[in-house]
Parts: sequence; structure tokens; C-alpha cells
Amino acid sequence: MELGYPVASMAFDRSNDLWMLASDFCTDTMGLELSHSNGITELRRVTGALVMRGVLTADIPILLQHPDRGTIRLDRIEIDGSLAMYLPSEPLIPGQTYVEAQPFEAGGRAAGPEEIALMPAMATGTLIATDDGPQPIDWLRPGDRVLTRDNGYQPLLWLGQQTVPRRSPSNTRPLLIHAGQLGPDLPERDLTVTPQTGILLSGPELEMWFAENEMLAQASHVAPHADPQDGRRVVYSLLFEQPEVILAEGLWVGSVHVDSSYLTMLPDRLRASLAKRLVTQHKTAARAWLAQWETQMFTKERRASSARITA
Repeated sequence: MELGYPVASMAFDRSNDLWMLASDFCTDTMGLELSHSNGITELRRVTGALVMRGVLTADIPILLQHPDRGTIRLDRIEIDGSLAMYLPSEPLIPGQTYVEAQPFEAGGRAAGPEEIALMPAMATGTLIATDDGPQPIDWLRPGDRVLTRDNGYQPLLWLGQQTVPRRSPSNTRPLLIHAGQLGPDLPERDLTVTPQTGILLSGPELEMWFAENEMLAQASHVAPHADPQDGRRVVYSLLFEQPEVILAEGLWVGSVHVDSSYLTMLPDRLRASLAKRLVTQHKTAARAWLAQWETQMFTKERRASSARITA
């Protein structure tokens, strides 16, 4: 059961970017509760009265500056397409104003299309496994805990946002990997990634040939027939204390492995405080990498004996 606030109880001062929960709000009598069953969501008052029921969706969350630390996430819950309630990550104090936080901290510089193609990045809407369940990558914020293959849930240091221009060269275009293209439910939904995003491969052939249980390979090599995506595309890269392997649309992929070029894309404040530590922590990749011909050899051999080539 999840407890939130009626839409009418939240006020927004647009001129000052301030949010406030009504000063007379009482959670024990005025709060709303969400419950889920068989794909249907029910919204009830805490007194038990049914307010509405239907299919739940969520718009991009609002981030509020916590008076003492960090941010508070305010999810905009929709039922059958209509805004139904606000769901906070922690309770708000009635009558207290909260400043709306800026969703992104500007980076040090924008990357060109060739640089974007080299970094691991995924398109808007890609579902990333977190301790709050799968979340769209563009909803993530620094501090969110993302599931990693090696180290459990790890806090996100920075979410890099880059734009691939409409007229960028074809070999730099993000690639669409269709649901199930790499094995049953791999990925679980269509997944758009940059060409050199690392896909985690696994199979006895890797152990036999390279003495490795798992290895990374470029998306463009694993899925050579993936569809390049036209037009302007926004992609997001995930930075952690060290290179990680994370779960995107049910597929294990590599996060950012920092180099000197990527450091220049970080916000000045973040670069100044983290650069030395990141250089040390990012000396070693999360996994060894396969060359193109090695990937081709592995996928051919693997597909002959299994429908699944990824970890």
C-alpha cells in the first residue's frame, strides 16, 4: 500500500518554483492509498472510500529540494491517463514550501556525435533496474540506487544527457535492438543504445577460449543488423564510483568507464571533487572486451547450440 496526496492538496507557485502541501492537510483523514491487483490500480481514501480505479501510469517525477539534505521525489500518478495523486518519496510537512530542484546539472561540455557513439548510453524511456523497481533512465537522479551485477545496488553519481544531432553520420546513430533479438526476452522490450554500449555475453565458449565466464562486446558487433535510428535522439549515460554492469530492459549492459574525455563532460563541481577518485576507481573495466571478430565467432558458435547469447 502506497500513501500519497490528492491533487488539490498540492499548490505550485510557478513564478518562484515553489511547491506546498496544504497547511491543514491531515494524512490520517485526507491521504490517498494505492493498491494494485491483476494490472488494475485502485485509489482509495484512507477512510476506505473508493476514489477511482483503472490502469496506472506515471508522468516524469518532480524533484523537490529537501530543507536539510538531498531531494524529495514527487511522482505524478495517473489512472487511465488522468492525474490522480502525488506520491512522495518521503512525507512532506504541511504548510512548508519546497523549491523545485533542477532536473539536470549542466555538463562541462557537449559531446560530438562521434564521441557519443563511443560511450555507453541509452535512449529516453529505457527501463533501468533500481531498488524502487524498473525506472525510466531519464527519471534517474544522482543518489538513486541502481542494481549492478557485481556490487548490488549502487548510488548513481551522475546522469549524463547527450543529444545525437539529426544529421549525424550513420555509423554514430543509436541502434534499435528489438525485444527478443538476443534471446528469449532479451531484451524484454525494444532497446535503443549507442553503437559501443557494452552488452554482457556469457557461455562456455568464453571460458574455453578466453578463460572468462563473461565478457563485454559492442552493441554494433552483437547486433550487426540492428536498425540505426534517424532524427534527433537524446541518450543518457550512467556514471558510478567504478565501471559497473547494470540491467536495462532485462539485458545486462556496461556503464561508463571514465577516461579523460568523459571527465571534461562532467559539471565543473563534480569534476573538481571526483576526478582523482574516478581516475583511480576506473582503471579497470567491469569486464574484458571482445574484438569484433571474436564476437562474431562467439555468437555464431553460441547460436548453434542455444537461443541465448547474453548473460
